[in-house]
Amino acid sequence: MKGRSTVILIALVITIAAVITVISVGTHLRPSAVQGNEKSGNEASQEIAEEGLTGKPSPPTESNESSEQSESTLSYHSLTGDGSPSQGSPTAAITLVEFGDFQCEFCARFAKDTEPQIFQSYIQNGKVNMVFKHLVHYGSTSDLAASASWCANDQGKFWDYYHILYANQDSFMLAQDTETALKNLASKINGLDMQKFDSCFDGGTYKDIAKKDTQLADSLALDNTPSFLIVKSDDGSLQQKLVGAYPFGTFKTVLDRYISEASSGGKG
Repeated sequence: MKGRSTVILIALVITIAAVITVISVGTHLRPSAVQGNEKSGNEASQEIAEEGLTGKPSPPTESNESSEQSESTLSYHSLTGDGSPSQGSPTAAITLVEFGDFQCEFCARFAKDTEPQIFQSYIQNGKVNMVFKHLVHYGSTSDLAASASWCANDQGKFWDYYHILYANQDSFMLAQDTETALKNLASKINGLDMQKFDSCFDGGTYKDIAKKDTQLADSLALDNTPSFLIVKSDDGSLQQKLVGAYPFGTFKTVLDRYISEASSGGKG
């Protein structure tokens, strides 16, 4: 009996360690979703990178739509046709789509540590463009932050606000008056017309924008934040799905591959 109890105890310890490993990857999952089997640190980064180089990615959706219909939804033109925030050249061959929530701590990690490197290495030189979509996890505060970000987007200041929100999450997440806190953060953006911003935000111009984006995420079977899709800009064909706040090296491996293929006319 003692030996059997020891085996059970060891199995329990291994299970707990596995759960801790999953949590450390860097994603937030909606309560209704089932956590994926992900690993942490360099091991996870290397595995994801290798998966992108050795096989086809999983289909982006389990719906009965044709692949042509699904892909057209993810073309750069379709992704930005509603005015969704984007950065980089519209003619870039590859589009990186981020699904995030402004209250997500792992999204903040990506925004602080990885997005600036992607911008410097791929976006500002026209190799990749990037589109942001909302995948809300935390209710009304996330909805308000999404709405405010689109009011900044109206003035071409989304990405400024994106970095300010992620760098100052506690200032609006813990505020008694969330709307005032979001306005105060917006006022830190150089060149933002606060009168226009306030009118947009107070008028609820984009109050439902997060719901629309989240519906798109649902159709693509995305539950974690942050989640990323790497697609071909022209036809929206999915090349790779990355789930989690992976380091720059992981993105570099995957982006370099598909940029190279696009340049040579190869297929992923």
